[in-house]
Parts: sequence; structure tokens; C-alpha cells
Amino acid sequence: MLLLLFSCERYKYHTGHFPHEVINFFAVNSQYNDFNSTAPFIFYRHFLIFSSDRNSAGGNFDLVGEKMFIDWSKTKGTLNIEIDHFDDTFDYFSGVLDTINSPCDELGPYCFSFQKEISYSEILRADLVFYANNCEGNYDIQFLYCELDVIDGASYANIKANQSIEFLNSTTNDIYPSLFGEEFFYQDEYGVDISKIKKIIFSSDRDGSFDIYEVSLPSGSELINTLKFETSLPTTKMALSSQYNDNCPFVNGKLLVFASDRPGGFGGYDLYYSEFKNGNWMAPKNFGERINTEYDEFRPITMHLWEFENNLMIFSSNRPGGKGGFDLYYTGIPQMIR
Repeated sequence: MLLLLFSCERYKYHTGHFPHEVINFFAVNSQYNDFNSTAPFIFYRHFLIFSSDRNSAGGNFDLVGEKMFIDWSKTKGTLNIEIDHFDDTFDYFSGVLDTINSPCDELGPYCFSFQKEISYSEILRADLVFYANNCEGNYDIQFLYCELDVIDGASYANIKANQSIEFLNSTTNDIYPSLFGEEFFYQDEYGVDISKIKKIIFSSDRDGSFDIYEVSLPSGSELINTLKFETSLPTTKMALSSQYNDNCPFVNGKLLVFASDRPGGFGGYDLYYSEFKNGNWMAPKNFGERINTEYDEFRPITMHLWEFENNLMIFSSNRPGGKGGFDLYYTGIPQMIR
């Protein structure tokens, strides 16, 4: 009878909901500048990577990481977003960050895991990290590709490439790459399906101010080989760009979010979004005063979790009330990714 009672337990709350309020991610932030995060989609327990000048006490920016845990209680109806210091899933990634970080600035991380089929019976897990640094005097977009080796139960990053993406970069600043495909969005613990990636979207000031650009990937191409060996592909400025600074694009499924100082906002940089409908990106809309302030809101990223009725957005802001400089914040937004 006891087993029967447990097996028939019914949850009171079946669907999670991210908060309407904008909440400071205090567990992550420091007294220094913490911003430019990537969505926490490396593997199941999530790994939040962002840029910070904490390592140099306010000097250059590095990529740093925190083990993020999102828990929705189906019995209490409560949400916890916190750091899990005891999870060792991502210990191997410290070597990846050590490889990426340099005396220059590293900004705009974007990363995910995927599975690579080696043979009929062997599947390999791999991680792909995009970022930009200014070691050449202006920001260039780079990528790091590594495969995960497991030896005696411990995971090790076998780094296969860490180099510039030649077809994205110019003699000016090129930064904040993001990947787009109508059916490409972050999924489950097995990572993403890279076969659904069709374009790379990024920002550049090659035309004077920052605009949002896109590059279509060659049909049938293998993503890693394209990143490694392709030197020139047509680049198009997206119609949603303005004559002002449009920066930090992040696309997830059918939702593109970005930061802009175009007129009509609430002051400084505001956050905007565009939805992909009928094969086109719609005219950008301001997220409104619930999210934007008279200060700067920067580098928004979005996240889709199963069993949540809305999406999560993490962004940076230098508004008062934080720990210092730019802090990371999070809030719920309507479901627009799928």
C-alpha cells in the first residue's frame, strides 16, 4: 500500500513560470563588471559563461564560468536559480577557459554541447565556444572546439581548434556571434542538433556604427570544417538594423534579442526583440519599462526550458542597486522561442 501511495503522488504545480520581476543574479555577480553572458546550455546541469574583469580587479575582461542550477518545485510552486558549488560536471571546463583567456579582452561568449557520431556504436560529446578578443587591436570572432574524453570516470577537454573565423572578421570590430536555424534551439541534456544551423548572426561596426549582420552557411557543409577552413562568405546587413548602434544579437529559435541606443527607448542602451515569422524577421520591439531603465541594458540572452510556460532572459545592466559596475539580471518573458 505504501508503494502504491507514492506512485500515485500528484504534483500541485505542473508548469514552471519564470518571474515577472527583474531580479539581480547576486549569486553570480561581483563588485566588478559582470556581463556578456551566454545562455547556460552546456549540458544538462547548465554552465553559465560570461565576461568579467574580476580576475584582474577591474583590468582586462576574461571569460569566467559558474555552475548554474534551475529548480522548479512542483509541490511548492517555487523557483530557485542558484549556483551549485558541489556539482563537478564542468570541472574539465576550467582548462578550456584558461586556453581562451589572454592579456587581451574576451567578450561575447556563446557556447553549446552536441553529440558527434564516431561509429554506429560510439557517440562523442563535443563543446563549441564562440567569443571575441581584441588582441589584434580590434575585436575578432574566434571559436574553440573540443571533444570530451572520459578517463577513469573523469572528463577531460581535448581541444581540437582555437582560432579566428576568417569569413566573419574585418578590419573593424566584429563581435557577438550567434547561430540561427528555424528549428535550431537549445534542447535537452544531449545538447543541440547542429545540422539545423543555417546562419551565423553577429554585430560589427564596419559601416561606422554597430549593425547586425548575417552569413548563410554553405548548404550541406560540416559546421566545424566551415569554421576552420572557409575564408570568405557573403555578409548581409540585416533589415532590423538602424542608423544607430545595434549590438549584442542573440538568436534562439525564432526569437532574436539585442541591445540598441536607437531613439524611442528609455535611456542609454535598451533591449529589443524580433520574432521570425513567415520567413522574415519582424520589426524590432522594445521590451518596455518593465525591463529597460534610464541606464544601460546590454547583451540579452534567452533560454527555453521544458515544462516552463515562459522563457528566461538574462541580461546585463549598470542600474543602481547592484554589486558594482554591470551586473547580470534575469526575468521571465513571453514564450517566443519555438
